[in-house]
Order: sequence, then structure tokens, then C-alpha cells
Amino acid sequence: MKKIALIAPSSPAPDLTPDSLTLLRDKFAENGYQIHLGSHALDSVRYLAGTDEDRAFDVMAAFCDNTIDAVMTVRGGYGSPRLLDLLDYDLLRQNQKPFWTISDGTALQTALWARSGISGYSGLQATFFLNPQNEKLIQTGLAAAQGHLPDIPIQKTWVPGRAQGIVVGGNLTVFMGLIGTPYFPDLTGKILLMEDINEYPYRIDRLLAHLRLSGAFGQLAGIILGDFSGCVSKDLADGDIDAVFADYFQNFPIPVVQINYGHRNRETVVPIGKNVLIDTQTNRIKEIR
Repeated sequence: MKKIALIAPSSPAPDLTPDSLTLLRDKFAENGYQIHLGSHALDSVRYLAGTDEDRAFDVMAAFCDNTIDAVMTVRGGYGSPRLLDLLDYDLLRQNQKPFWTISDGTALQTALWARSGISGYSGLQATFFLNPQNEKLIQTGLAAAQGHLPDIPIQKTWVPGRAQGIVVGGNLTVFMGLIGTPYFPDLTGKILLMEDINEYPYRIDRLLAHLRLSGAFGQLAGIILGDFSGCVSKDLADGDIDAVFADYFQNFPIPVVQINYGHRNRETVVPIGKNVLIDTQTNRIKEIR
């Protein structure tokens, strides 16, 4: 049975009670995984799952344990950016394992790929296994773990075309917090994945403007948009999130598509640090192995 380490680099996980942990162990076991809980995964310090040093220790311990096959975050919230300068990226590069996360884990996932070449998938975290409504997402994620990620259906095409490249990104707000740091990836020829939740459309607009002004848009091969649930204006006159996307992407020179991925619309995982092909003719995104 494969072993997966569950770590909490962000916020505490109060829903990991003894009963829910038993359910979690059983659910993973049903799918061929034994879970190994990080030493500090149940800690709590204010809005963080323990001190920065303890959370960083769990990251390093999970990757450097040769009995562990993969690493997954327990939940998001906030905190993973605080760990990035506490990690030994040279040592991590020598201990490659697939990394699974979403939300605030985007910062850690981005840094692990940019500095150590560690790839994985965005869209799945441990607490999602406790919700029966996530069964489709779980099975898609487990198929990806076995090297058989189903082609991802494109739900909406903003700009048609065909593009291939390595995917970077995840949660847009968290990803943008890395610009100007040593942990932000080279975007040349990359496909940028973006999702967010409960942000006013003007705030998403501000982040997209920052990307454009930084020159990032001119470097990309393609864009994959995910779910932007709760990104609603407080005033109808302000327009909706689709109006923001139309402003930025209606005349874009590279393919821009949207899929069911993210915080609430949980249907698929997306490779991070891996090659994919966007093809609006087949209406699919395919992982290239």
C-alpha cells in the first residue's frame, strides 16, 4: 500500500477530529493509500497550523522520508508563503515526490516547482475526501496519481486555439503574492492556471492588470481559467466577473479556456509543473506524458 503524507502548511484543520481522521484513513485505505499525518498537522497558533518552523519541518520531513510516496496538504486558509524561505530546496530537489494541494498551498506548490522541480496536481486536498459530493473529483485525482488523468473538458472557450506548455499557477491571489520574490516561476512558454473565490471582480481585475503590466501575458503560451465562485460585485452597475475576463481576453493572442476546477466547482485536478495540451477543436485539455 502506498503511503501519503498529510501536512498542514497553512491554517489549522479543526475538522480533523478523531472521528473524521478515522473516516479519512478509511477513505484513503479504500483507494490503496496509507496516510501519514505530519507531526504538527493538528497544531494551531492563531490562524496558522503551528509555528512557521514546525510547519516547515513537516514539509521537509514529508519529502525527505523515503517511505512516503506522495505529499498532500490537509487544507488551505493562509500560511504557506511564510514557509518559503525556511525550506532547503537543494535537499528537496533530491527527494522528488508528487505534491497535491489547492488554495493557499499554491504558494508552496509554486515554490517547490520553481526552485526544486517538484511537480504535482492542483485541485485536491485531504479534507475534500470527507465530503461525499467530491467523489468525482477524488476518483479523477486518484486516476491522475496512477498516470491516467482523464482529458479535462473545456467548459468555455474565451479565445480558441491550440497550445502546449508546462502549467503553473493555481489560486490567483496567492500566486500573485509571489511576484518579485525568488519563488515566482519563469512564465516563458508556460500555461497559467487561475482560480479564485469570494473576491470582488474589481480585485480580480487589479490582479490581471498587474500580470499585464509585468509583461507576463506576453510570455505565456495559454491560460486556463477555473472556478471564480463568489466573485460577485456588491453593485450590479459594476458588472460581473465575466465582464472582467472579456475586457482582458476578447482579443488575446493565445488560447484562453475555462474548466470546472477550483474551490467550489470541484470536478478535476490540473497538473502543475507538467506539460498539457489545450485544444479547443477537441474541446479538451490533455496531460502530455
